Amino acid sequence: MNIKLRHILLVITLVLMAAPQVQGQFKKNRNKGTSKREIRKRQEEANKKSQYNKFNELQPMGHKSSQARIDMIWSYETANTVPIYAGDISLIAPSRFSTYRGVEFGGSIAALPVAPNFYIKKRWKEGGVYVASRHQIYSYAPMLYWAQQLEYPGIFPPNENLPISIGIKNELILSKPFLKDLKCGSVKQPYIIITAAAAFDYGIPIYDTSVEMMERKFFQQRSGVILGGGGFITARLQGDFYIARDLYGTMAIRALFSGGEIGNSIENNGLLRYKLTPRFSLSGGYWLTFGKGSEGPIMPIFDLTYHFGNKQGRQKGLFTR
Repeated sequence: MNIKLRHILLVITLVLMAAPQVQGQFKKNRNKGTSKREIRKRQEEANKKSQYNKFNELQPMGHKSSQARIDMIWSYETANTVPIYAGDISLIAPSRFSTYRGVEFGGSIAALPVAPNFYIKKRWKEGGVYVASRHQIYSYAPMLYWAQQLEYPGIFPPNENLPISIGIKNELILSKPFLKDLKCGSVKQPYIIITAAAAFDYGIPIYDTSVEMMERKFFQQRSGVILGGGGFITARLQGDFYIARDLYGTMAIRALFSGGEIGNSIENNGLLRYKLTPRFSLSGGYWLTFGKGSEGPIMPIFDLTYHFGNKQGRQKGLFTR
């Protein structure tokens, strides 16, 4: 009987000694699990705060992120148009908007007081090669008026009759996008777009002037349109590039053929666009001319753009036209 009692006491003693160690190990494992959950929670919160989609670095994260625009690389001088009910509002470059798939309207806000303008661009083909035509109407008459009134030197003589001319531009644009896979191969986006275009500008005279040619660079080769009764042909080659996330670039070279004493010219412009937020971008660049004329051959370019609307969706219905 004593032997059995001793065995029972021994077992009870061993159980009591082992209980704290088991409890400590259980708490340790429970704390370890809690720590993993905390780490996972922090990672999820960090992903929610991230501004970009993990599968498409051009597309922001957040509510309805799949509808966010990803067409920043398509500048307004390419053959593509902004998505329907979307557009860009810029201070210097043409602002643009679309109310119908493949059709874009636009005009420069800053130019309204000096060179009012309006264009419509129609995209005729998309896919491997984009084809579009752009038709524009504009006038330099307000610029000549203000230059004469303010006696701004080098633009228009102060004692000459002011001409009024309406410029009309017709342009054919072809763009070839080159695509690449972005992260996991789920999305293909253009990273280079090569554009070739040819245009003809003509100035319809409303009021004539005795001035035959503009003297200032950038204006001299456009004298026929500015003064009325003449025109010029433009051939343009342009590249638009996706450089890095939020950073895009444009480089273009154009030849202006005016003929006669006005002569021809070569122009080059470059631009960098940085996306500050999904809705705002900041641009900076230059415009250079090698043509005849007085004053400086280069002009700086700075711009701020607001982007609105959603990306282009698929056409609804099998028989949608």
